Amino acid sequence: MNKKQIVVGTQYYRPPFPDRGAWEADLNLIAATGFNTVKLWAVWSWIERTEGAFNFDDLDLLMDLCGTKELQTVINIIPEGAPYWLERLHADARYTSNEGAKLDFSGAANMPSGGWPGLCRDKPEVAELANRFLMEVAKRYGSHPTLMALDVWNEPHLDPAFDYPDKIFCYCRYSQQRFVAWLERKYGSLEQLNRAWYRAYSSWEDVTAPVRFGTYPDMIDWRLFWLENHAGWLEERVRVVKKVASDQVAMTHVPFSGYFGGTGAGGLGVTLTDEFLLAEKVDRFGLTSFPKWLMQNDFAQHLMNVELVAAAAGTKEFWQSELQSGGGLWRGFGSPVATPDEIRLWNWNSLAGGAKGVLYWQWKPEPSGLEAPGFGLTDLDGSPSERTAAAGEIARRFQNEERLPDSHPVPAVNAIYVSRTTALFTFAAGRSDSLYADSLYGAYREFFQERIPVRFVHADRLRGVYATGLQMLYVPAALALSRDEQNNLIDFVKVGGTLIIEAGTGLFDQSGTIQTGLIEETAGLKGRVVESHDWIPVQWTPSNQSQGTFVGRYYKEFFRSLASDVEVLAYFETGEPAACCRAVGQGQLVWIGTLCAAANMDNTTCCRPITRWALRNGYREIQSLIAPPNTAVRLHRTPNGELGVIAINYRSEPAEIHVAVSTAPHTKAATDFAVSGRDGAISWFGSGWQKQNGLSGCV
Repeated sequence: MNKKQIVVGTQYYRPPFPDRGAWEADLNLIAATGFNTVKLWAVWSWIERTEGAFNFDDLDLLMDLCGTKELQTVINIIPEGAPYWLERLHADARYTSNEGAKLDFSGAANMPSGGWPGLCRDKPEVAELANRFLMEVAKRYGSHPTLMALDVWNEPHLDPAFDYPDKIFCYCRYSQQRFVAWLERKYGSLEQLNRAWYRAYSSWEDVTAPVRFGTYPDMIDWRLFWLENHAGWLEERVRVVKKVASDQVAMTHVPFSGYFGGTGAGGLGVTLTDEFLLAEKVDRFGLTSFPKWLMQNDFAQHLMNVELVAAAAGTKEFWQSELQSGGGLWRGFGSPVATPDEIRLWNWNSLAGGAKGVLYWQWKPEPSGLEAPGFGLTDLDGSPSERTAAAGEIARRFQNEERLPDSHPVPAVNAIYVSRTTALFTFAAGRSDSLYADSLYGAYREFFQERIPVRFVHADRLRGVYATGLQMLYVPAALALSRDEQNNLIDFVKVGGTLIIEAGTGLFDQSGTIQTGLIEETAGLKGRVVESHDWIPVQWTPSNQSQGTFVGRYYKEFFRSLASDVEVLAYFETGEPAACCRAVGQGQLVWIGTLCAAANMDNTTCCRPITRWALRNGYREIQSLIAPPNTAVRLHRTPNGELGVIAINYRSEPAEIHVAVSTAPHTKAATDFAVSGRDGAISWFGSGWQKQNGLSGCV
């Protein structure tokens, strides 16, 4: 490309599909559609079917063909499709479940060439052979003129987890050995481990990973070890390819936010996909999304995944690395196929969240296997479909926006807190972290419905976040918090932030042990009582501006003693204080005695507490924001300070939106614009008259 553009392209080749005879015509059509990038898979079993003999004929031809079409390439390196000789030589490294089952190689829905799920890299000899394959691919193509990135791990997760979601992996002897060594480093002595786990071990030889749910500290440690081990696997892959391709971009893309899960039910404890640990290891970070197949076509759920994973990417370039283009997994019964307007909206969600690349999964429908004939952007015979036309149209719109490639999302002043400690505790306590995922989404959904821009702040990045402009932080269902997390939350309040916490915040520590919470002490609350109910009605006090009721779930928490300067905002039906506020330092701390975010609230209720303390314009730079329901607005900024408003309309009818922005001290700019039904638009402030994509305004 002669100028920097948004990357728009498609996954094309996963051996053995498509057939070689179609490559030339397919790549011509991909380029003619308006795409600039193609992704190709380098599968270990396909390339090194005999040990030490590498056959790159397919990739060589494809890479050169892409060059003739002026298409950039991303190579996805796939050691999870392992050669069968590897299993024969190292069968003791087969993935092992908590029930002792060892997984033999086979085909899988996403691995038509077999060799799935590969072997556990915790055996050094297996890691060495896999690394050799990674290095051979990187060495061969690292300097190829079409290559723009090496994707070193396709959707990092512990591979068997997708097909065996009710089991935990990996319990092979090599992982067990690494776990015990990790425990020795963490605790320093066996006696310290005994105190932490409440055990009576007499030798490190007796220590094993927990195979069932029952006690918290051991299961939390086991999963925390695996999160770190998993991230270490990614770090090693990056290090290996950088040895021979030091100037090449090393990236990965997660299958979903691990905290939220592919279908909104969580999954961090099973899949080990912690985007905030993984993003640290790569140059570029991406996300897979199948909104119609896995998310019930919930646009809020898709946008949440985008913004949560983009938050993990931080300042690193973020891509929507895989985006649904057709149907989903077929399984013989069919799957709903994406429509053109859905594809447009998913693209706008990705752009609003900060994506600089969008790659579809995939160009042509799969011809065989559980995915056949799902996922294709084209018709079954490879000819253009209405989806192809829509994808090409949105590609040209994005690529014509010269400011987009260098712009970045402006941090919103409202945020939702994300805690690894809480996610792992809820997994250990409930054999699933769905409660926490539900709560994260419940909070986000409320902001979405109220059209209030919001961001995510992870516990790892909380320290000093007030200086980034954050003013309000909502903490959903944080049942377990470390002391550091509590101190950082309190510090956020003291310097001027507004902190809203729900029932049970910090009730347990990072090991799953009941603790005396620093946060409730800071809130002026003593004598905690916790009850369990399904639904908990709450009544605002008459003096409160928003009179009425709201409903919480699961936890009813109240305190027997309140400090004299605590203001009661609401009561339970039984008379106990249900919400309180207290000034702390320069800020305020609000406690709500139930789980509001987990509740399935009535959309017509006007007194919900989740967004009650939010700054409704969402940004310091926006002075006024008026938008109808089922729309979203996000603010972006270029390096030279120009502001861009991205507006998305999820409705069938046009939406009128008003935005007034402070572009410089003591100056304002405003625009009124219409976004056509089920589409998006962008306007840049400080560049004169704009009229495009159904948008017009004097800026």
